Formats: sequence, C-alpha cells, structure tokens
Amino acid sequence: MMNMIQKHPYLFLLLSFSLLFLIGNQFLSITDTAESNYALTSKEMIQSGNWISPQIYGRYWYDKPILYYWELSLSFLTLGINEFAARFPSAVMGCLSVLLTFWFGRQVYGLRTGITAAVIEGTSVEFWLLSKAVITDTTLFFFLSACIAFFWLGYTKNRNFYYISYLAAAMAVLTKGPIGLALPGLAILLFLGWMRNWRELLHLKLVSGLLLFAAAGCTWYILMYHLHGDAFITNFFGVHNFLRATVPEHPKVDVWYFYIAMFLIGFFPWSFVLLTGLWKKWKEHSLHFREASPVTLWLSLWSAVVFIVFQMIATKYTTYTFPMLFPLSLLIARPIT
Repeated sequence: MMNMIQKHPYLFLLLSFSLLFLIGNQFLSITDTAESNYALTSKEMIQSGNWISPQIYGRYWYDKPILYYWELSLSFLTLGINEFAARFPSAVMGCLSVLLTFWFGRQVYGLRTGITAAVIEGTSVEFWLLSKAVITDTTLFFFLSACIAFFWLGYTKNRNFYYISYLAAAMAVLTKGPIGLALPGLAILLFLGWMRNWRELLHLKLVSGLLLFAAAGCTWYILMYHLHGDAFITNFFGVHNFLRATVPEHPKVDVWYFYIAMFLIGFFPWSFVLLTGLWKKWKEHSLHFREASPVTLWLSLWSAVVFIVFQMIATKYTTYTFPMLFPLSLLIARPIT
C-alpha cells in the first residue's frame, strides 16, 4: 500500500481528500450567519452582474475583498445555486492546500515526510471542517502557505521563486485584506534578522516584486475607492480591519488562553502528538532552536508569528490562527518519518 502511495502520491492525496471534503456537502444546509452572508453576496453578484462591488440585500457590502466572492459566484454559475456549489470552493482550496503541503514537504524534507505532513494537515478537525464551510479561510490558508513556501525556495534555491511569493501575497490580500501581506512580511523580516542576513533584502526583488504585487493585489482596491470613495475606506479599512484589531467584537472570549484552546481542539488529534513531542524534547534537554535546520526555524517562526499577532489583536475568532496548521503539520511529520 505504501509503495503504491509513494508511486502516485498526488493521485492518492487528491482522491482521498476530494472524497473527505466533498462527500455529503449537498446535505449540509447553510444556516450559519457568516456562510449565508457569503452565499447571498455571491448570489446577488450573479443577479446584478456587478463583479466589482459586493452587495447584500441590495446594499454595498465592504466586509471582505473580492476574491472569495468570485470563487463562489463561479461555482454557482457552474454547479447551480445550491449547498454543494456553495461549499465547493473551500473543498477545492483545501485539496490544493494538502497538495501544496506535500509538494513543499517533499522539497525540503523528502517524500515520506511530505506525504505524512499532507495527511496530518488534511485530517485535523479544523482543516476538515473549514474545507466544507462557506468561508474564506481555506483560500487564505492556501495563498499564505504558498507565500511562505515560495519565499523559502527563493531564499535557498532560485530567487525567481520570490515572484510567486509576491503573487501569492497579493491573492491573500484579495482574500482577506492587509493581513495577507503584513503576516508574511513580518515573518520574513524576523527570519532575516535571526539569520543575520539583512543583505538578502537586496535580492528580494523588492521593486519588481512589489510592482507585481500591486498589479495583482491592489487594482481592485483602487477600483473600489474610485467607485465608492471614503465609504469604502472607512468601512473596509476602518471598521472591518482597524476596529477589529483594536476593539474586541466578542469581549467574553478575549482571554489569553483562547487560541491555545482553539489549537488543542482544531488541530486534534495531532495537537497532542505535537505537545507530546515537545515535552519529550524538553525533558531530554534537546529543544534548541539555535541548532535547528534553517527550514525548521523558518516554519517554527511562521507558526509563532501567526499565533502572536492574532493573540495581540483584540477581536478573537476561532479561524484566525488556522494558517499555523501548514508549518505545524510539516514540523510534526519530520520526526515521525
């Protein structure tokens, strides 16, 4: 069985997780408020023919950028307006994320680690749930993961990979907003500082890369400002980004242990494998980040940045730290294999 999987890893992963993420979706009614908002907005996008300005109940809706609405609208146009079509984009992005994890894991750790990491990621509770949900998070997950993966390949193999990293960041910004650039940008700066390699900034293709990022990721924002002016800036950047970062929407869950609890539940059953491994390393006095390989350091740093940044943000949501699953799956798979 393992030999067959190793011979056809992409086919195995694609078939397995397509079934896992798609089966039964036609029976899952859309009842959640967030799910219904996304579905209704995309339905109105088709009905109005306005593919630039999201609307809900006939009014402009500045909650999220445009990319996920496009995904959902295209799914409705192809498969009809129904529950299965509404959940289809998240399932597709979930499958692509699993394949990306395998591909990157194979590049940096080897074939067996890549397969193991992909299976760990795709079978965790939160990943399975979000890959069946009408929500932006698997799309954001894929593009943030691609951003940090191709940064690493640009850093270690071919600097032209940096361009793919910029493009992935642009798609993340079109999915969720400024956090799509802020998170990987902060992680990259911290990594270069840790490695004492500030000279790499001269090779990051900043001018051409940022031009590519702006063309792909900022054009929609410019169009929205041209069409809606200060109303868009105030609502999107002011209310849905700045206020969420500084004022808790749900004060009752604004507690220091919120994301720890979400991690233990969301990454189940693998969260306990990780904690057991860390405890063993600690007891053996072998938990030394200075001695870790550069790629292990990069993945550890990325997961730490995601956790700490969202820990500092006032509004807490269960899915905010979801991008941690990409590096953590790889970090768990490495010692297992």
